[in-house]
Amino acid sequence: MEVDYPIAIAILASYFALIFFLLWRILPTLTNSPSQNPTSSLLFIVLSLISFYATWTYMFKFFFHSYREWKTVSGYFGDVTLNSISHWLENVSLFDSAWRTVNVGVWPWLWSHQLCTFTVGVWAPILAIEGARRQLPYLWAYMLLGQVVAISTSAALFFAVMISYQPIAKSNPSFTSLYTLCISSVSGIITVVISPYVASTELFMHNLLIMHLLLFLPLINQKYIQISDMKIHVLIISLYIFAAGTNLVIYVNQWLQCIVTTPRSDHIISDLIHQLISTFFAHPAQSSISYDIVCVNVISIAWMLTHVKSYTSRWVYMTILLTPLLSASVTLPLFLATTEYRLLTHLKNE
Repeated sequence: MEVDYPIAIAILASYFALIFFLLWRILPTLTNSPSQNPTSSLLFIVLSLISFYATWTYMFKFFFHSYREWKTVSGYFGDVTLNSISHWLENVSLFDSAWRTVNVGVWPWLWSHQLCTFTVGVWAPILAIEGARRQLPYLWAYMLLGQVVAISTSAALFFAVMISYQPIAKSNPSFTSLYTLCISSVSGIITVVISPYVASTELFMHNLLIMHLLLFLPLINQKYIQISDMKIHVLIISLYIFAAGTNLVIYVNQWLQCIVTTPRSDHIISDLIHQLISTFFAHPAQSSISYDIVCVNVISIAWMLTHVKSYTSRWVYMTILLTPLLSASVTLPLFLATTEYRLLTHLKNE
């Protein structure tokens, strides 16, 4: 069969080939692990599969939705063929279409910004810091897998790896790596703040590209050091608290914008909940990223629950209970900051 746009088909095929390559690169780290806690590792592997199913069910629905839209616009009413798919891919930018859908409008952005703030402010630091402490290879592959599949899927896999590999004594990211991480996180947060203001302009894709590239800076050619320095722990605590604080401000501000745009009524709470759920299912691309956020919250709660037994402070339990309300982009970095503070206290007492 003759295909008019073979490059378009090749690009889509290479996307799925990249997913398999990343899994091939990552999974041996998990399958060959010492399995310090196989039950907990299995929990996060199962959560990664659930996340993949939830997000990609709607990703494929988005593909079908986009194809049907293209047929309507182009006036094509023939059967689905490889050639018609090539025409669809040639004339539609799936990446641009999906991201603009979840960025334009205060309600879609209420869902979507949570994933962006989590990724730049929490997920990238976890990879850089905990990866260095375990001297794990291919940290960039987890980030790229999160970008092409789902952040929640990649996060669950990395949490399973973290459980399987205990931190190496006194192994920490170097100060250079930590400074790079701080610059990347702050710059990433700035791109998140800018995103809704450029979502309808030509600058949108440039801003989105910068956001995605910044995430790799602390993960490529990362260096670690074999010392326990209090300054390292203080810097990490500051980074997590900064992430929690800025993410909370962005989250509250977005909620206020949504409330302001909601018509006044005697049932404002039920109206807000209805609009929140309606937005969740308004578009397949929105549903996919919204499920990604829900899965991130569930996976983060699971991570905190598996590590909360050693804590006595009630407020640590509050971070778990508040996650569905405030999102993991706020509560998980607070939990991690507490973990880091315990390490700092232990170091001081030595």
